[in-house]
Amino acid sequence: MPLGVCLSQARPTARRGCSCCALQCVLLSALPMWSRSVPCAPQEPVTAFFGGQVELAGEVQDCTPAIPECFFSGKVNRGPDESGRYLIDWDDGDDRNRLVDHSKVRLLSSGEACDGLEVHEGAGDWIPPEIPCTILPRLHWEASEPEWNQKAVKSLKQEFQPDEVIDGFDWHVILRFHDVNRCEEVYNALDSQLKKCKEPDPEACRSHEYVKAIEYVGDDPSTRRKTGRHRFVPNQESGAGRSEL
Repeated sequence: MPLGVCLSQARPTARRGCSCCALQCVLLSALPMWSRSVPCAPQEPVTAFFGGQVELAGEVQDCTPAIPECFFSGKVNRGPDESGRYLIDWDDGDDRNRLVDHSKVRLLSSGEACDGLEVHEGAGDWIPPEIPCTILPRLHWEASEPEWNQKAVKSLKQEFQPDEVIDGFDWHVILRFHDVNRCEEVYNALDSQLKKCKEPDPEACRSHEYVKAIEYVGDDPSTRRKTGRHRFVPNQESGAGRSEL
């Protein structure tokens, strides 16, 4: 992903690639790949293919899906359109190459591909896999620096003791909690600290040393409680399946 830059600086012609991108793709490739694609709603965090150019080792290269550094994090703005493309809001604010084919857009939380316009036979009977209560802290721009990033992730692990962590991204980390109450406690603690910032520019806020914003990914604790899902329990038999009580 591109290195952190001030908003006032001119953007480079080619986005800069870095080691975190390769790790991001390795992490996503290790997640379960489901036989069906899934709907990706507006504001859903995703990783998507950037169909432009990236700067790697000082050289500008045209992006292809085979280059891990050409996949960037963002959120769904809308889609899919009649051609099966999603409009992506890139996390770093880049306004280029935002229309991405659904086959090259994946949910950040699970690695599942986003639906195009195809209608899957029997899709109404399919139940998406459960994930634990998930919080996505968005990190300050310095997180594009590997040393700072590692320090931030280590600090969040020690402070909040999540049951699962997915890291290796430039500007966010995924924290998962098996206990819904604990998940909510962590979210509220971070949210309370972030709200102490009174700066008009959110980028200038430093009420938390590492985190600038947070959000839930998937169902929030209130929704989980309404359906009796108070605690997430991994399926010990397969090691990959997941269930909730």
